[in-house]
Amino acid sequence: MNAAHLPGNEAGMAGYIERNGSTRRGRQWAASALTIAALAGLIACEPIGRGGDSGGEAGTGGSGGSPGVSGGSVIDGAGGSSSDGGAPGTGGYGGAPGTGGAPGTGGAPGTGGAPGDGGDGGAPGTGGTGGAPGTGGSSSSSGAGSPDTCVPGSVVACYTGPAATRDVGRCASGTQTCRPDGFGYGPCTGEVTPARERCATPEDESCDGEPRCAQPPPWARGFGGPGNDQGWAIASDAYGNFYVSGSFEGTVDFGTGPLTSAGQSDIFFLKLDAAGSVLWSQRFGTEGDDRRSALTVDENGNVLLAGRYSVLLGKPGLDLNGCHLPAIDDFFTSFFVAQFDPDGNHVWSNGPYFIPDVYSVEQIAVDARGDLYVVYLRSETAHLMKIDAASKSTLWVARLPGYYVGGARLALDSAGNPVAVVTQGSSISDFISSQFVVSKYAPTGDLLWLQHYQSSSDPWLGGGVTAHAVAINAEDEIFVTGDTDGSVDFGSGVLPAGSVLLKLDAAGEPMFSRSVRFGDRIALAPSGDIIIGGVGLAQLDASGTELWSVSFDAYAQDISWSPNGAVGVVGHAAGPMDFGTGPITYGGGYADAYVATFNPPRSGDDGEGGDGAGSTGAGGGDPPATCAPGSVVACYTGPAGTRGVGRCAPGAQTCLPDGAGYGPCVGEVTPAAEICATPEDEDCDGEPHCPLQPPWSRGYGDTGADAGWSIASDAAGNYYVTGSFEGTVDFGAGPLTSAGLTDVFLLKLDPSGALLWSKRFGSRFPEAGQAVAVDESGNILLAGTYGNTGSELGMSLGGCALSSPLVPAAFLAKLDPEGNHLWSRESVSGLSAGEAFERLAVDALGDIYVTFVLIAGYWDSTNASLTKLDSAGNLLWSKPLTEAVLYHFDGQHQSDNALLAVDSAGFVITASSSIAEDPSCPYAHQFTVQKLTPTGDVVWSRQFGPSDPADTNIGASALALAVNTDDDILLTGYTDGTVDFGGGVLPEGPVLIKLDAAGEHVFSLPIPFGDALALEPSGSIVIAGDGLSRLDPSGTALWTDSFDASAKDIVLSPNGTIALTGAVEGATDFGSGPIPYAAGTDVFVATMTP
Repeated sequence: MNAAHLPGNEAGMAGYIERNGSTRRGRQWAASALTIAALAGLIACEPIGRGGDSGGEAGTGGSGGSPGVSGGSVIDGAGGSSSDGGAPGTGGYGGAPGTGGAPGTGGAPGTGGAPGDGGDGGAPGTGGTGGAPGTGGSSSSSGAGSPDTCVPGSVVACYTGPAATRDVGRCASGTQTCRPDGFGYGPCTGEVTPARERCATPEDESCDGEPRCAQPPPWARGFGGPGNDQGWAIASDAYGNFYVSGSFEGTVDFGTGPLTSAGQSDIFFLKLDAAGSVLWSQRFGTEGDDRRSALTVDENGNVLLAGRYSVLLGKPGLDLNGCHLPAIDDFFTSFFVAQFDPDGNHVWSNGPYFIPDVYSVEQIAVDARGDLYVVYLRSETAHLMKIDAASKSTLWVARLPGYYVGGARLALDSAGNPVAVVTQGSSISDFISSQFVVSKYAPTGDLLWLQHYQSSSDPWLGGGVTAHAVAINAEDEIFVTGDTDGSVDFGSGVLPAGSVLLKLDAAGEPMFSRSVRFGDRIALAPSGDIIIGGVGLAQLDASGTELWSVSFDAYAQDISWSPNGAVGVVGHAAGPMDFGTGPITYGGGYADAYVATFNPPRSGDDGEGGDGAGSTGAGGGDPPATCAPGSVVACYTGPAGTRGVGRCAPGAQTCLPDGAGYGPCVGEVTPAAEICATPEDEDCDGEPHCPLQPPWSRGYGDTGADAGWSIASDAAGNYYVTGSFEGTVDFGAGPLTSAGLTDVFLLKLDPSGALLWSKRFGSRFPEAGQAVAVDESGNILLAGTYGNTGSELGMSLGGCALSSPLVPAAFLAKLDPEGNHLWSRESVSGLSAGEAFERLAVDALGDIYVTFVLIAGYWDSTNASLTKLDSAGNLLWSKPLTEAVLYHFDGQHQSDNALLAVDSAGFVITASSSIAEDPSCPYAHQFTVQKLTPTGDVVWSRQFGPSDPADTNIGASALALAVNTDDDILLTGYTDGTVDFGGGVLPEGPVLIKLDAAGEHVFSLPIPFGDALALEPSGSIVIAGDGLSRLDPSGTALWTDSFDASAKDIVLSPNGTIALTGAVEGATDFGSGPIPYAAGTDVFVATMTP
């Protein structure tokens, strides 16, 4: 009904209702008329009734008179949801407010009208009177009402954070806009909700009214056992958490369970919250001596850890929960650098940087670009290395000034210039310090300046000067702490023997020098205050005047100023200790590690701080309207044309309890990618089936040997193809170049043949991708064989480099649908023997089965084997399928084949061929079909071969295997014409054999080719080789095509398309036009319509 056809005034409307209300249709038209008329007076947040019919519009107060009365009467609903009361009355000129409409009947209680608008000069109108409860409709006409919708384009204020936080601190409301079709409100945009308080900023991110982080009381923790345990480094993040690293021996519980060193000393790595609770602990180490670690936190909260580790000949390198670092064919110590996220998860690690004889890693720093600087010591020299943030490779290494170096420290200024302090000794045997050097470098590694400070006393008689730490403030002024023998003028006169603090400007010129209580470590506060440490702590102001101090019987190896104002200290104690918070745990060994915090007085705590500035008003005008708490509107976020099509359906949004906007759209179903294997219309286009694509073909190659070995399809009809290639091949996403001999390629193509991505995996040794499968989650399983890399690292499949096998081995990897690495393993059996990969299958639970040929010695004997792994790649069991036989290179058909399939109940079907040069071998020239339980127990076994092996040169072999929906077994193979498969001897050539689920013969017959096999859901059979043939379930040929190519694998897409891959040796046309051909053998991928 068009609103333009309605009468234009109340009297006319009442007459319209009276004329048309005598019949049921008239009542319905009248109710619709009132609804449309009421819409004109809705404000933005008022919903439109969709359940029982709406009440009438409120009357308008007379000019200067009494309140308006309700509009027309309400029409009975038919069991729908509640009808709303009338819209608010509008006050007359100076009149009182109008009253709400009368209640609706047929639904739940009606909603009261919204407040009326005041008339010109009159007071604001009050809310209309709520409708009385409606009475239910009769049982024969009850119906289900739908939620209300909203006025397209209308805007409401919204806030999804806790109600008490709105407009506190940085928190602020946003807005929601009703969608163009009126089905619900869009997301809340522009709002700012509470976040975790960042102690390092002046903002109130948590919106609790306090912009500063709470400062927990001081605390202390001790960690140790009977060995030598020391804390080396501490750093704080923006939230006041502390990260700690050090070294330990034996077994130590750091608070989350005992950690045990692998050999001598290992590195520990902890995270503690601001209150001192250990959040997690980790250990890293080899069988050698791993210690002297350093750490820092970058601007994103990631932790950079560096340390020394030992490399032992014949042993795995250090594992930092990522990949084993390379082990070099010699014994030496070097260093590593690793990045972890705030939860301690490994991000990357690198080492050993091929720098031998590293004595210690002194410090690590990160600049604004993320580039890293590491200071480390070798036998008698100190070095500064810069590491690139992106590649993790070394950019440059600078040898720092001095010989017989006893220590070095590092800091970065605001421009990323590194400043280092190095203490130089007089003797390599005693490292008696005679001088220290402060040097500044450009980010390019060029020396900008250096300053020497040397003792005039004889170091052999107790003289000397030492630098222990360096820090740089926001003005790029440099602070150095150390010790002096009383003979050194640092620019402000000679200072007495003891600890000193030296301040230099950015150009290295002295600003002041002071005697201080401690001089071993230093940290700077944003306020400019200075914390120094040693066998205690002291707080100094920016001029070096002491403000506060504390002493303790332990050594402070590192200190860190937390953004919440606490100072964290790490080091070692040689006995029981109390830092003022009670005795800490002591293990009784040579030394224990400790972590402690102190709360020095904050600057301005004595009343010097000023009040914060008041805020100013911003903006003007009325804020957007909000909604009635608990009110519900229908919603749908999918494309407008898809609502109600296929499986797509709207949901509902409920107004938040405080009226600040609508919550999320709940219960809706929006379009998803069409799953070709289901009868549902997931993409809501009105067609539940995936479209059948026209046939297409693709060719890829270079001048070498390139071949497709396996193809699989996912539920959406995409294809995954793997194989091997040499040289440089462009699969459609840019050229890929093999690293040496043959490498693995992996492609993803959409149903129309468009390449989505391509990947290469390999080393300078031969590798081949031989099988690809897709699990029920859409993840990719990739398997194949890789070659002997000797002492070199093997190929990487996107994760860690595979260990170097002494003989060829099988690899297995799991990738997500976009080809991202999830996990990989370099052996499928866990045995120290060769593995020639054969087949791959995945069951409905995601468990993985792999068949392979186990190679003993140097190809002395082989036997087919089966392995089961869980979905995470963990080995569950492995067993041989045949007895070991002498290996035989047979060029007439596949030898030592081990085929694989899984039936609907999860039982495993295998077919393994045994070939031997010696005709007297009892299993020569035949194959065995077995059915096994998911635990590897044999259910039944059937053998097929010549009755007299001595009379034949070929016998029979299995080529391809599949299981249909009835769990019948289809098998292709090759016979020399002497084998009875159960239905009589078949002539020489390819054969098709069908067994039932119990292994009994159903039929066997000759076929034109049998290299690859796939089954349609209807039971039809597709076979391929140098052509393609489709058979009905009884094996009768329906059609056959030949082509000049060798098909290696075939798959039936859920959309009904047949896809195959293999190799071609010349220009080939699969019926959709010639494919490109380079030289040698090229890869092909082609589809055909059944």
